[in-house]
Amino acid sequence: MKKLIIIFFTIINLFSFDITIYDNETNKSNEINTTNEKVISLDDEFVSLTPKINICVLINKNKFYKFIPSIINSLNSYLLYKNVDYNLSVYDINTTIESLQNCNNIFIYSLNKDLITNLQNYPEINFYIPIFNKDDLNISSKNIYFGGIDYKNQINILSSYIDNDSAVAINDNTNLSNKLFDIESNLLKIYPFNYPKIDYKFLNNKFIFFNTTAGKTAQILSQITYENIDTKLQLSAQINYNPLLLSITQPQDINKLLIANSIINYPLALEDINLLLNTDIKFNWLNYSSNILLNKAYNLETDSDEFLMNDFKIYIFNNQINYKTNLYQIINGGFKKIDN
Repeated sequence: MKKLIIIFFTIINLFSFDITIYDNETNKSNEINTTNEKVISLDDEFVSLTPKINICVLINKNKFYKFIPSIINSLNSYLLYKNVDYNLSVYDINTTIESLQNCNNIFIYSLNKDLITNLQNYPEINFYIPIFNKDDLNISSKNIYFGGIDYKNQINILSSYIDNDSAVAINDNTNLSNKLFDIESNLLKIYPFNYPKIDYKFLNNKFIFFNTTAGKTAQILSQITYENIDTKLQLSAQINYNPLLLSITQPQDINKLLIANSIINYPLALEDINLLLNTDIKFNWLNYSSNILLNKAYNLETDSDEFLMNDFKIYIFNNQINYKTNLYQIINGGFKKIDN
């Protein structure tokens, strides 16, 4: 009976949190409280053993509109996993930092590099940038932490499989595709094609970099099979570590495809909470980097390890997540790690 009582109180505590979403245009706030009334009266002198953590999120609603529910639910998942007392507030990207002076942990979701550079003017606040890698900006402030994937490392590892210093790159003119193409061009002689204008016969006996999203990559792979093109090897960075490839490709389309992935260690219990909140940490690198940076915020609030993000078995050195890279093939309908 005593064990059942303990479990009951743990569940009550786990799912008690407050979220405030602020709209810059109306200056109104909507509060969501999952516990509408107090179930238990505690003594006034009771002191919680878990810290109160205040997290503010500044997000570009126009650029990230369709990703907002996933990002916010994933942040909630980690804080629920840690079983802490917390408040999570979401603001439009145009909100001034001065108006958030009471919040010393601010997550920024924006592609505006000037905005991020200007964060150096607020040394008393800790900023977390899940989108950009530190190499993307010339910033060395101790209070700004970066979580962007290390694409240079991924492409370096993939390039080690190329034996003639040249490859074809298939791009789709997105920001990420252009970034990957620039990295590849600095390492090898690259012959570029922009989807969908591809000379498939030219791909014969070539190494191919796919800088396209999973849906486009699947279409190209299918066409390569249809036209009986024999490529040497097909290579992709994190952009194609996506379960969509598992469901819309044929085994013969993907038997030469190598995919780099840095989403390696995460607690299974955290993955379960993400799934309960209809979000993903297993394949979504932005959620993954956000959670690791939230681990950093938690460590700062609790005076825990400065470098080791223990929940993910990963380090933050020089204010950047130190990602590891594994290579995968799609075998029997799943991603299978290979030695590299």
